[in-house]
Amino acid sequence: MYQYSFANVDLIIEADYPGNSNPASFKVEGFSTGENLINVMRRAPIATTTFGAYGDMVVNMQRIRAGDLTFPVLMNAPENKYLQDWANFFQAQADADGALVTPIQAKLVDNMGADKAQLNNGVILAMPAMSRGQTMNTITWVLTFESVVFDRDNGGDGVNLG
Repeated sequence: MYQYSFANVDLIIEADYPGNSNPASFKVEGFSTGENLINVMRRAPIATTTFGAYGDMVVNMQRIRAGDLTFPVLMNAPENKYLQDWANFFQAQADADGALVTPIQAKLVDNMGADKAQLNNGVILAMPAMSRGQTMNTITWVLTFESVVFDRDNGGDGVNLG
């Protein structure tokens, strides 16, 4: 028997900047209920193919490790403020003094399954929509990273199988 609990999954984000009054590092906890709450995916395939006129195949290996982190949180969760403040600061730098921005770092850890994703040098490319309505209750954030490294491992429960 294999085991899993979303309560044992951690999404940790580091989003610091000058003048930041929010936590520089925080664990995202404001999730609603649902499926596929945290998605980490590469932006490009690890390889593409090209075929010759007689059917020979060439595999074109890619060095692109960029990826996206997508997750929804409840509209009143504090993580929305933290990320919105970072995004506002990031956009303001386009008109500011030319100071470099510290990119966002993130880590997804499945503590039961021993799976991890390390996300390095990220930004928020677009602000999530601000929607209100009778059933509106979540905000979906998309963060884009220069590098995503996946580590899938055997969970601790595998040793208990007979």
